[in-house]
Amino acid sequence: SSRNLAAELHLLSNVVGRRVPGGHVKDGVMQFVSPGCRAKFSKYVGVQEWTNSIFLMLNVAAGNGYGNSFIETNGGKGMNINYFLSDRTKPDAPVVKRLAKSVVRALGDAEGAHKQPSVHLFARPAPGSAKPGNKLKLDNCDYVYLGRCKILGHKPDKSPIEFLFALEDFPSIRSTPDFEALMRLAQA
Repeated sequence: SSRNLAAELHLLSNVVGRRVPGGHVKDGVMQFVSPGCRAKFSKYVGVQEWTNSIFLMLNVAAGNGYGNSFIETNGGKGMNINYFLSDRTKPDAPVVKRLAKSVVRALGDAEGAHKQPSVHLFARPAPGSAKPGNKLKLDNCDYVYLGRCKILGHKPDKSPIEFLFALEDFPSIRSTPDFEALMRLAQA
């Protein structure tokens, strides 16, 4: 299980703001950061846990059909995202506690392994939303690595549980073609 493995986060440093190689499905993302050992996980869950990190997997749809939203801050110099867990996730679930205690660390920093996890966001066009000729310039459902997330708060008593994160790598991703394509889709 990925919960028993450490993701090789340094491998993400070359894909910040870009499509993850082989990232057409969650399995591609998971195997990209675990090349030496096949990570097992539930493909139906949007939160993937590792010993050293947590991956948030997000579908972006026109009209924000998934409820998660990107929020510009500081006059467009920053960006936050509100992320909703599955409505089946309970406030006392271990993943809620791990997300609430998450930290931001450099991608090459292995020092924090097995302590507090870092959170990383991956987004893709919702299946069926990136049709040929729609000018999104994203292959159907490739995941784009949007970088590290800093927790700003959460609402554990809300259902589904809501988290608010700042995209720490926003200055690096905001002008990338893949991120811009996702934002065009989110605003459509």
